Amino acid sequence: MSKIARADYNTRFKKGQSGNPNGRPKGRRNNEFLLREILFKEVRVTENGRVRTLPKIAAAAEVCLNNALKGNFKSFCKMLEIAEKYGLLEKPSMIPQVLQIQRTFVDPRHPELNGPIEEYFKKKEKLQSEGE
Repeated sequence: MSKIARADYNTRFKKGQSGNPNGRPKGRRNNEFLLREILFKEVRVTENGRVRTLPKIAAAAEVCLNNALKGNFKSFCKMLEIAEKYGLLEKPSMIPQVLQIQRTFVDPRHPELNGPIEEYFKKKEKLQSEGE
């Protein structure tokens, strides 16, 4: 490089000084917020004569799926990519997960349980004998 100083050298930022000392203005929204606001804005969709509202992103996903069903290969690939990303293509387990197995034994000869159990069976016998 030449030893001649460039014209912009004197106007560059000084060491330790921020490029934007005042920062972003307080009222200004960042790009993520703006994009989120656009994607989740409600739109009215007419389907089979019925009007419903849903977020724009959901409407776009439905359009993409409909195009895939019509034979659009790019839309089909995109829908598979989305489904795979969210784990929708994994085979669901038909066996429900057992969180806890609890075994409880009740001793009918226990003194605290004798009263209510005996009363229950006496009432049951009484009802059966009245019904006959």
